[in-house]
Amino acid sequence: MNIGIFSDTYPPLVNGVITVIKTLKTGLEKRGHKVYVFTVQHPDAVPEERIFRVKSLQNPANANLRLGIFSKKQVIEMARPLNLDIIHTHSEISLFSAAVTVSKKFNIPMIHTLHTYYEDYLYYFGWLQPLMKRSLPAISRMILRRPSCIIAPSQKMGDYLVRINLQNPVRIIPNGIDLSRFNDRSAEMQEGSQKFRDRFNIAYDDELIIFVGRLGIEKNVFTLLDNFKGIYTCRPKSKLLLVGDGPDRQKLDVYSRKLRISEAVIFTGYLLWPDEIVLAYTAADLFMSASHSEVHPITFIEAIAAGLPVVAAADSSIIGMVVNGENGWAVEDDTLMWERAVAILAAPQDRVRMGKKSEAISQNYSVAHFVDSMIACYEEYRKH
Repeated sequence: MNIGIFSDTYPPLVNGVITVIKTLKTGLEKRGHKVYVFTVQHPDAVPEERIFRVKSLQNPANANLRLGIFSKKQVIEMARPLNLDIIHTHSEISLFSAAVTVSKKFNIPMIHTLHTYYEDYLYYFGWLQPLMKRSLPAISRMILRRPSCIIAPSQKMGDYLVRINLQNPVRIIPNGIDLSRFNDRSAEMQEGSQKFRDRFNIAYDDELIIFVGRLGIEKNVFTLLDNFKGIYTCRPKSKLLLVGDGPDRQKLDVYSRKLRISEAVIFTGYLLWPDEIVLAYTAADLFMSASHSEVHPITFIEAIAAGLPVVAAADSSIIGMVVNGENGWAVEDDTLMWERAVAILAAPQDRVRMGKKSEAISQNYSVAHFVDSMIACYEEYRKH
């Protein structure tokens, strides 16, 4: 098949959606399909075969998002010679509009993966939040009226789409990743993880807790810091590694000082994916997240594939990834996660047992399973 992927985010930017797209693209190409990506221009982007970029403007509110600028004629001429069988969109902004234009012009079926649970981002609208909450279902139905099928990466998203009375067919297809890098337990990887610890002044006997994600209010990192204070009080050799960046980084730094835990909280900024990210997970002892805004979080899959126990805020997006008492705990009261974390850190045998179970669970999120499911969807809706 000739497959057109449309997304407002793509390398050199870094986020979970991009990881999914890159994984899908590579997996499809290994099966002999041709994949064409339509995305936005970026100052650091390098030319790549079958990657089409439109001009873009920087979003001043989010350094990881650019707004595409194009004419209908431009995207139509880009797509004309490609003879696309299916269009797969991964964002709802400018490139979604481009995809709709191409879909209508050439009568190409279009499917869409909804990666974002927008109800968790309404706080950005300030005093308009109640109005936006009431309007969001109708807005979602209007925007998503074109796709023949909506892909929900988790049951949480599937249930939401049913709740807002979306009329499109919905298929639940969990995200998958290349597990091999995260399953690596070689001596070379262990040596690299120790060097990673040295880089951030983490002692070999420090108990390292890791969070990977955007440092924004929707990720509930302030609550994670509150929990870490409880852990640090009980286990003074613990450290918290916050991997990523975002609008709240400075506020989080100030808050860690207010809690008097700043000497044990490490902000890494963005790390290279996957090379540095893999080392960060391998160097850690426990993965923690207080986020309630996930859809089907890639970072959780990476963490369990790396063999880490997980303590997280209970959320339907991580059902199946975190099994209570098996590979960690999904805690209903997110202010009490620290108690479970302390218990795991205090029992090395449980930490090892849970880590092995995490790795076993991660096999449910392989690239092969992900790509198989997506191809089946493409075949059902493709242009014949």
